[in-house]
Amino acid sequence: MVSSPGLTSGIDATLYVISQQLGESMAEKIANEMNYPSYHFVKNPKVDPYYIDLSESVYLFNQAFQWNQKQTGVLLYDGMDEGELSTIYDTYAASGTTKVISLSNSKQPIVTKYKLNLIAKYQIENGPELDRVIVPVSDAKTLADKIVKEWYEKGSALEPEFLHSDSADRFMFDAPLEDLSRQEDIQTAIYGAKRLEYRADYLKFEGIPFSIESFGVPLLLTVVALLTAFFITVAPIRMSDRVYGFPTFLSAYSLATKTGDSLSYLHR
Repeated sequence: MVSSPGLTSGIDATLYVISQQLGESMAEKIANEMNYPSYHFVKNPKVDPYYIDLSESVYLFNQAFQWNQKQTGVLLYDGMDEGELSTIYDTYAASGTTKVISLSNSKQPIVTKYKLNLIAKYQIENGPELDRVIVPVSDAKTLADKIVKEWYEKGSALEPEFLHSDSADRFMFDAPLEDLSRQEDIQTAIYGAKRLEYRADYLKFEGIPFSIESFGVPLLLTVVALLTAFFITVAPIRMSDRVYGFPTFLSAYSLATKTGDSLSYLHR
């Protein structure tokens, strides 16, 4: 029995089973069709169990303090590949930085390549305002021609992005992960690859090192909290010293003057 602990590492286990039952040539053929870069793990499909370290803090900070998440639309259409569609949700939506919104040109279910029925949340004509729109799948420029035309007819200023079509010779997670680093930050993309248990070592992550919003907001809130605490506790004490201390000193000084003992009082 072969068990698979993770997402992309499960591909290694699946290819391993295929190699044992149908031969290694069949497993290699499938891996090549998928542009899978880590076929060498098939011969040794072991992977360390998922572990929690400081990289998880990126996800927690994104979830807690990414108050202005990107609104990303995904166009659904008949015949699309479910695996490549899932990379958009597994990469962007699971990062805590992006809200992924499905769109189609019909209220009828979308029938995917392997006969799954999908229902989009919105139709093109009534979709919400978006920051970007993605057309997934390697052959999207052919299969999605109709819905892309309708998108342009709608008059939207957003240009559809063909992430997979523009990198059709790469594995389906490569382009989304690299794009995530440019959209958000490098640390978020690194965590995304770790969460997916994707072990390719050639990905090029570009962008800012970490999220200014996710880490800047809690820093700003901490400063505000400390200043608030200061004005609530320390400032009133100092104010009371000014209000009550100075008149008390004047009264004592006046009394000492009347008794002719001002100098001795002041020295005490």
